[in-house]
Amino acid sequence: MSWVLEGEYLENCSCDVLCPCITSSLQGAADTERCVVPLAMRIGHGSSGDVTLDGFCAILVCDTPQVMGEGNWRVAVYIDERADEAQRAALVGILSGAQGGPPVMLAGLVGEMLGVHFVPIEWQSDGLHRRVAVPGIMEFSVDGLTAPNSDQVIEITNVFHPMGSNLPVAVSRRGVFDHGDSGIAAFDHTGKNGHYRDFSWAA
Repeated sequence: MSWVLEGEYLENCSCDVLCPCITSSLQGAADTERCVVPLAMRIGHGSSGDVTLDGFCAILVCDTPQVMGEGNWRVAVYIDERADEAQRAALVGILSGAQGGPPVMLAGLVGEMLGVHFVPIEWQSDGLHRRVAVPGIMEFSVDGLTAPNSDQVIEITNVFHPMGSNLPVAVSRRGVFDHGDSGIAAFDHTGKNGHYRDFSWAA
């Protein structure tokens, strides 16, 4: 079944700016003993077969070894509660990598799925600012970093990343997660590394 997801993405990991896994294509050690990172997306336009996925959000909270490329990731999935049964099934199928396309890259690194949660997800985009939140569970907001006397966000290019080969560099203004039912320990990434960009996936 063919599918497409196009929209916005953000992440906020536990590393200092700039995250070593980006500059090493997942082969370098993170700044912390574990790398814990939310991979969040808002779908502007999306479909799977005849199922429409426009406007929904999803977040994968990943707990990984210090060297992400070693695999054995532990992943908790959060999907927009507004999705109906067919839309939920489509999103889970795509994000798991079962439907092919770019998510296969992530699926090959996952060692343990910690469950899927259907929750209210808030998303905001304003200039260089991006924010995603699940009330009572997590909130991540990042601002793009600019050079002095410039309004252009600094970017790194030619990187190995499922969202694309270039990534704007950002810093987290708030980065908190606390969900005892997830299997992932609470954390605070405020002031840590972030990225955001538009993305386009299809299979």
